[in-house]
Amino acid sequence: MKTKQYESQEAALISVENFSFAYESIDDPLLIDLNFTLHHDEVTLLMGASGSGKSTVSLCLNGLYPEAVEGESNGCITFSGKDITKFPSGMLNQHIGIVFQDPETQFCMIHVEDELAFTLENLQTPPAQMAGMITEALKLVGMESYKHSKLHELSGGEKQKIALASVLLSEPELLILDEATVNLDPASTREFVQLVKAIQEKQQISVLIIDHQADEWLQFTDRLLLLGKEGRLMADEHPDRLFTAKKALLKKEGVFLPKKYDNSPLFTRSMQPIPPAAKNILTVEGINFNRKNKSILNGVDLEIRGGEFISIVGRNGSGKSTLLEIMAGILEPAGGQVLMHGKPLQLWQESELRQKMGFVFQNPEHQFITDTVYDEIVFGMKLNDYPEEVIQRSSSFLLEQFQLSEHKFQNPFSLSGGQKRRLSVATALDDTPDILLFDEPTFGQDAYTTHRLMEMILDLKERGIAIVFVTHDMELASLSDRILVLHDGMIAFSDQPKNLWMQGDLLKKARLRLPYHRENPASREEVHL
Repeated sequence: MKTKQYESQEAALISVENFSFAYESIDDPLLIDLNFTLHHDEVTLLMGASGSGKSTVSLCLNGLYPEAVEGESNGCITFSGKDITKFPSGMLNQHIGIVFQDPETQFCMIHVEDELAFTLENLQTPPAQMAGMITEALKLVGMESYKHSKLHELSGGEKQKIALASVLLSEPELLILDEATVNLDPASTREFVQLVKAIQEKQQISVLIIDHQADEWLQFTDRLLLLGKEGRLMADEHPDRLFTAKKALLKKEGVFLPKKYDNSPLFTRSMQPIPPAAKNILTVEGINFNRKNKSILNGVDLEIRGGEFISIVGRNGSGKSTLLEIMAGILEPAGGQVLMHGKPLQLWQESELRQKMGFVFQNPEHQFITDTVYDEIVFGMKLNDYPEEVIQRSSSFLLEQFQLSEHKFQNPFSLSGGQKRRLSVATALDDTPDILLFDEPTFGQDAYTTHRLMEMILDLKERGIAIVFVTHDMELASLSDRILVLHDGMIAFSDQPKNLWMQGDLLKKARLRLPYHRENPASREEVHL
């Protein structure tokens, strides 16, 4: 872990002075009187509870906010000593590059090559130089073979790497990574962190990292900024001092403590075994799925029983989300069938099936259909003609459980990434179906919210509801009754988590890792590719 000393404000690349920001649609400011600096050749980690304003900070730093939204700010932000409001339009973005939490929000083109060429065109790069620069950028992030791919056909992790390549083309002085690893498989996360470390050391650029999980970043982080739930800066210290001396503050603010400083399990509740007589809820028989000429799933068979908690894991692009969407009847397989209670999905009435099955998309925005958080939560209840008193009681419970009460009348699309995810999960819990399918349910969530979600999930499991997670979080997967490893289009492993941890070769092939509580320094090196 590095330690740097900065003697004066003259060393500051970014200086934030008495800065506040508020959305016009919200009474209280989201950010209040922030004061901090970011220096040249410095790596800073910004942490805080989901919805505390971390992403908003990043968008204010490069001048996108308040210009791009209905909001107002007070105070001053300077870049290299110059007020950022004085930069010509588009100029500051060439110095400060952001890889957003959701990479799709920054894509403009259809194909990978065209997306990178678009960036170079905005930088007025001579056409003769573009091909070589695009190839080098893709090679740098390990995506050279995807040059001619369509962006919408890439996995979430692959899109994130393309977004990074696009940002690096502008050779920024400050690189901001807004939860850039949340869609990456465990091995790719480590490789991504090592990639950023190598780029930072070679180019000596400044890096601001926004992440709920600090473990992988600590090896080259100089400072940690803690943004409190009330929008104020709570700490600005070296990570080692902060994680050692202020654990109580960090836990209060919902921050995950790195396992280096606190190796206690996230969840200590004893798991109830699946009843021996538990009925089969959902059956997957011989599922095949192709995307163009590429086989994604090849003869997948699976049975899920009531009260069973299953995690589906695997490398980026292995077909995890595809399998989940086929199980939900959203995608049509090329071969095979899915049966719910022994009846093929296509024979179910849509309204009846949705009462039996809940689904949460990887991108929560894909399922929002109303204008307010409250309407989103009660939509299914009203559709199913619930009594008004049940709607009021259930909606109040869900709003409180997922910390959304104060956002009750906000537009779902105006929420932070973590809040959107909480809302998407809440809408799936407005009833008590037989099976719930979640695609990365803890994406963008702080420690407190993750714990609350798991409490609710295990309550549902004990009531006999089957739970299926697609996840890259191996700590979360370790809580499952059963882990499924998707590899080469097939289920390569289906057993208890403790038996997977002994499968070193499969962990490497599927780009997984041991949970932190099962790791030691030697095993970390073995799994890293």
